[in-house]
Amino acid sequence: MGGRKKIMTDVPVVTADNIISIIQKAIGDHRENVAKIQELFDFEEGFQPLQRVKVYRSDIDIDVTDNIANEIVEFKVALNYGNPISFKKRGSVDGMIEAIQMWNDQYFLTDSDSSNQELARNFEICGIGNVFIDINTDYEEGDSYYTRTILNPKTSFVIYSSYYYDRRPMVGVTFRKDSDGVTHYTAFSKDIRFEIKNGIIQNPGKEDEEYWNHESRSGEENPLHVIPIIEYFRSYDRMGCFERQIPAMNNLNLLVSDFSNDVDQNTQVVWWANDCEFETIQVVNEDGTVTEQVKHPKSNEWLQTFTTRDGKIPKVQPLTVNYDYAGMLNNYITQRALILQKCNVPQRNDNSGGSTGVAMSDATGWSAADIAANKEEMIISKSIRQEIKVICAAIRESACPLDSPLRKIKPSDIEPSIKRQKNYELSVKTTAISNLINIGFSLEDVLDAVPLFPDPAQVIERSKEGVEAYQETKLKQSDKSEEEAIPGSDDPIYQIENSPNIDGMNVDNGEEDED
Repeated sequence: MGGRKKIMTDVPVVTADNIISIIQKAIGDHRENVAKIQELFDFEEGFQPLQRVKVYRSDIDIDVTDNIANEIVEFKVALNYGNPISFKKRGSVDGMIEAIQMWNDQYFLTDSDSSNQELARNFEICGIGNVFIDINTDYEEGDSYYTRTILNPKTSFVIYSSYYYDRRPMVGVTFRKDSDGVTHYTAFSKDIRFEIKNGIIQNPGKEDEEYWNHESRSGEENPLHVIPIIEYFRSYDRMGCFERQIPAMNNLNLLVSDFSNDVDQNTQVVWWANDCEFETIQVVNEDGTVTEQVKHPKSNEWLQTFTTRDGKIPKVQPLTVNYDYAGMLNNYITQRALILQKCNVPQRNDNSGGSTGVAMSDATGWSAADIAANKEEMIISKSIRQEIKVICAAIRESACPLDSPLRKIKPSDIEPSIKRQKNYELSVKTTAISNLINIGFSLEDVLDAVPLFPDPAQVIERSKEGVEAYQETKLKQSDKSEEEAIPGSDDPIYQIENSPNIDGMNVDNGEEDED
């Protein structure tokens, strides 16, 4: 498939004079991407036609789809994004606990838990996904100050710069078609919002008083001063999680289909008779003529044969192809496991050995799945940080109170916290947290090092006072124990030369022996 194209433009500045030509040049690459995106979505949904035409016994043509693509996608989304994404204080930034908790609350109010599942499915299947951040113009008390919408990758794209060395995003585009087949584009540069219809930038109040949706905002200044459409991608080749294994999946579907065909063909077997004489019967045709036909036996009927007049022994047997059924099944199981292994999906069968915990995690592929998930997390963190930047801009222009701690947050103050949990890790993580707290680490540093809770900021706020009180009490007990165990050196009774027992069981009174 080759991955999705990164759409580029070589203009240094986006203006009303060149925005249409930029989109016209970009739409060709986007349509090429859409064709491949649609193929991948169809494949994941189960549209996986066999790559062959059955010639022998074409009346029996079973098409079986072992939809491993869906299994891989469901596992990736569940493992990588099965826990809510939250945000935590970055580095050595002091305070900010209240502000970060408010940030997480706002993020939750945008239905981020469910929308992140939609976003993850998009870029796990087709390699890319898009998020649109905007000011919540319909804000009511209890709502989030901004809106977060997952865009369809078939109707949205981001155009990057080939003019600047950093390949910065230049334009974010989303579009739709109305009932008349007219395409409406909404494009954002860093400074301006454009509404384009029929290849014309809509300027409200000049020609037409009826405008579609947000056309009244066409040509206005982009209040965020940052492109609000953020593109997510899971790998730098911009491919889906199962895309490389499509040929192997097609071959597996062919293997299991042919196996099913063979079982059915042996059930509906063609019989072969040699040197057999069957009874003939007379049949009256529609035109009144009479013809003789051989009466062949039917299912559940007895068949009686006789040695022919010339002494030949009749034979009746099914026409079958002898397969190594055990070998075919073993080949199918092996090929299926190999595809999952190449996509970093671990085995989920019962453990017949004695290995447990980390050893079993390595043996069954869970460690490899974690390594792949960590790599993917580092890649999408770039998109999340860009989203943080846009959210900060949206909050500044929203109905958020001027004295709110949210307004003090800068993109450099926070970072995403993506968690993956396994049941057997719970005891390991809780033990690590307990040990680190017991030796004096701060609760903030401990929860940064050991990701366990969905929202570390809330845990820190609720538990910090108790943890610090516990550590202070433990420190006092430790100091008291040391004082009791190590008395003052100025007390003569604890000096070695005054001890009556200085060498095992020998008693020395401090005088020299006569010998």
